[in-house]
Order: sequence, then structure tokens, then C-alpha cells
Amino acid sequence: MNSFQEGISSQERPRQKLTIRNPKPTDAISVHNLIRASAFVDDNSPYLYLLVCSHFAKTSAIAERNGETVGVISGYIPPEQPDTLFVWQVAVDPMMRRQGLARTMLKSMLLGEACKNVRFIDTTVTADNSASRRLFTSFANKLDCPLNESVLFDRKEHFLNLHDSEHLLRIGPFSIAPLANEETNNPTKELETS
Repeated sequence: MNSFQEGISSQERPRQKLTIRNPKPTDAISVHNLIRASAFVDDNSPYLYLLVCSHFAKTSAIAERNGETVGVISGYIPPEQPDTLFVWQVAVDPMMRRQGLARTMLKSMLLGEACKNVRFIDTTVTADNSASRRLFTSFANKLDCPLNESVLFDRKEHFLNLHDSEHLLRIGPFSIAPLANEETNNPTKELETS
């Protein structure tokens, strides 16, 4: 008896629906699990992700495929900077990386009602986080706007050498018109992936 089963070719695979939407409180545990599995993202308590999925839901996004969370971006608008979206964490399932999912989630966030006045994106990254640096550099290029970098939280001064320095990447000012003119998604549109 042969136990080998021939795999389905990529042309025969059924297309899978990918949904990008704002998180809800019941997503907190799946968001926490995805964050825990990500190499460059600091893991925090499940309670914190419950707050993200409730208090900051309108400025955050998750991607689901077949009911499974495969991507998350958490963000908020700082009270003193109503024109700025601060992107706190970005995580994408390894099977979904390098397909533009993080960019699509970020675009969905910016096109949402909560971000209608946003003209800047701030985020912090460590020096060795090349994936985040690529994402935000390409996003600034897409928006045709500047990206400036400075140290926000210093390894010695702020982290007592317990964490690498966090560099502030600031994108903007920009107009969301180039994003709105693209035909791809709004925060609730379903996309198909193979």
C-alpha cells in the first residue's frame, strides 16, 4: 500500500478568502498568540491585547484566513497628535509573509474613518528589524513623502541596557489620496489569496 499522496498543484488549490477588519475583544487571544510567535515583536500580557482589541480597535487591523488570525497591526492616535497614527506592533504569520499583507492592513487602517485626519505615521523599530524598516520605507515611497529617523528610546537611558534602542520612523506629511485611488480593499473587503 502506498502512503504517498500527491499534493495539489498551486493551480488546483482552492482560493482562500482573506478578510481584513478591525479587531474585536474576542480576537485578543489569537492576536496574543500571533505576537508571541513573532521574532521581532515584544510579547505583552493577554490583557494588554484585550485593551488593544477594544480601546484601540478602530485604529488597528487584523487579517483572517479561514477564521485564523494571520496578521495584526496595532495602532493608536496619540492624544496630543490627532494627525498622527502611531503603529505599535506589526505581526504576520510566517506563511503569509512577503505577500504585501502588512502593507494592505496598514492601508486599511488609514482608509478607515478613525484615521481620516491622519497625515503622519510614527512607529518605532530596533536597528536590526529589517522587515519593519522595509515595510515603512516602501509605504513612504508609495505615499511619495519623507521618512525621517531618530532615536526615541535609548538602550542605556530608557531601557537600562535591557532592550535595544527604539528608533522613531516618522512618515509624512502625506495625503491618503494615492491609497484611496487604488482599487484594493477597504477595512472590511474580502481578498482572495492562494
